[in-house]
Amino acid sequence: MLNRRRFLGGLLATGVAGCATAPGSTTTDPNSTFNLLSKTYASKVPPPGRYPLSSEQILDIPYATLGVRIDDNPRIVMVLSTVDGQSLRWVSADFVTFVTRDGWLLKTHGLRRDLLATQWLPSLERDPLLGFAQTGMLPPRGVYRQIDLGHADERGIAVESRFESRGDETIAILGTEHQTHRIDEIANMRAWRWEVRNSFWIDAQTGKVRRSVQHYCPEMPPIELEVLKPAAVQI
Repeated sequence: MLNRRRFLGGLLATGVAGCATAPGSTTTDPNSTFNLLSKTYASKVPPPGRYPLSSEQILDIPYATLGVRIDDNPRIVMVLSTVDGQSLRWVSADFVTFVTRDGWLLKTHGLRRDLLATQWLPSLERDPLLGFAQTGMLPPRGVYRQIDLGHADERGIAVESRFESRGDETIAILGTEHQTHRIDEIANMRAWRWEVRNSFWIDAQTGKVRRSVQHYCPEMPPIELEVLKPAAVQI
């Protein structure tokens, strides 16, 4: 099988999976990631909202893939690197990494302000989104998780969530339409006096999250994730 590291190197040469470094750089600079995001494409910057490769080329990638867009920057492609239970580790060509589980962004490495960890509360019987997919019932308002960021006073930040059903929506990913149900999480971080809305599009057939727009701290713009080629485990 194609070596994953060599494959990612090939993506970097075309600017497909670049996410954090300037052209010619061999290391990730966390302090400049946000500003340099769009520069990774060098001379090949796709139109806003589009990928630098065609749908056919992306689907030909021999691994599970995740589409990512941060704020208004160009879309990029990340490749599934490892699976740890239900947690998936995605990597870009310049080795920026995301960890997701059941559609939630749990951890990042290589961004200007990284999400270092997410701890779901032990009392949580099931993931709120999976619970809705299985029962059709929204979970009650409550604290379901805590997050860690880089500063000493940013550990164990409680995220109090309430959920809203936004109805059925048809979304298109790589030219294919998917029937979904949109669920919004209104997340309140009292420690920061900050409230934000995260959106999840749950596939009507599979019950899996096909697309999401997530925030995790006031200093970072929204991150849009969409499953381009699903992994063989729950995403």
